[in-house]
Amino acid sequence: MHLSGMRSDEKTLRLRVTRRDEPDLSKLIEWVFGIAEARHRAWVNGEADPYGLPPPDDLASARR
Repeated sequence: MHLSGMRSDEKTLRLRVTRRDEPDLSKLIEWVFGIAEARHRAWVNGEADPYGLPPPDDLASARR
């Protein structure tokens, strides 16, 4: 959609970014475990990887 077709209040919306000196490790760990769990669940169920990634080399030939 072009900006000319957007409502005036939508044009003024901006992404807010919070910069930190230290990353939020608990949130990062939660994301990593969530991704790993989703990939593992798909592999066990014989489904395609939800992120389109190949399995790790040591699992590529492993049986489910």
